[in-house]
Amino acid sequence: MTDSRPTATRPSGMDDLVIAVVMFDGAEEQDVVGPYEMFWWMSLFGKLPPAQPITESDFLATFTSREGSWPNLFTVAPTAGVYRMSSGMRFTADFSYDDAPAANMIVAPGGHGSLNFPELRTNGTIDYIKEVGSAPECRYIMSVCSGAFLLGAAGLLDGRYCTVNHTTYERFEKQLPTAKLVKDASLSFVQEGNLFTSNGPCSGLATALRVIEVQCGTGYKDNLRSLLSYITPPVKGALVENGTIRRITV
Repeated sequence: MTDSRPTATRPSGMDDLVIAVVMFDGAEEQDVVGPYEMFWWMSLFGKLPPAQPITESDFLATFTSREGSWPNLFTVAPTAGVYRMSSGMRFTADFSYDDAPAANMIVAPGGHGSLNFPELRTNGTIDYIKEVGSAPECRYIMSVCSGAFLLGAAGLLDGRYCTVNHTTYERFEKQLPTAKLVKDASLSFVQEGNLFTSNGPCSGLATALRVIEVQCGTGYKDNLRSLLSYITPPVKGALVENGTIRRITV
């Protein structure tokens, strides 16, 4: 299991992660785009020194050095087709579950489609999440909003501390009684080891920042926060270590 403590220096950056962001009909747009953008920007700007202001010349030289996708980050769905998302937008998946590259990180989104368990079992979504998330080489497991229900359906939350959109606490406890739900609507995320679960859709931004902090270091996380003008007050989360819950911020 990945060490939960932020590193002081960049051990390997984003280069040793291969991140699969799951999509399906009814997935929430923000749950997909928020983490995707955070990881994409870190993959690009992670070559710059940490905890130092990024100059205009550094920004322009780096930002124009690559257009389009980063091969270590992709969307994946039952088929590589077009999906109608929770709020009506249409997204096209990069890969199907059958032809996706091997991934060592999984991101499960919420949205009204995330509660359609019969469909998600039939179309292979639950199986794919379980396959990636339970593999020995999996570095991180992440959900946004009600995506935690998918992690639970895949058996990835048994006996583990987690959270979910605060409007679904009662349903979550009834459906997934073996998960250790942290019920605190003021928290954006809960981290236990390599498991990162989050509150509502916008909480996915803070959760992705926390993953970046663990993977790359606090200085790189702070660079990205400044670069993207993520200027909200420090966002609260919870870190669970040996059953003890400690409040943290990103």
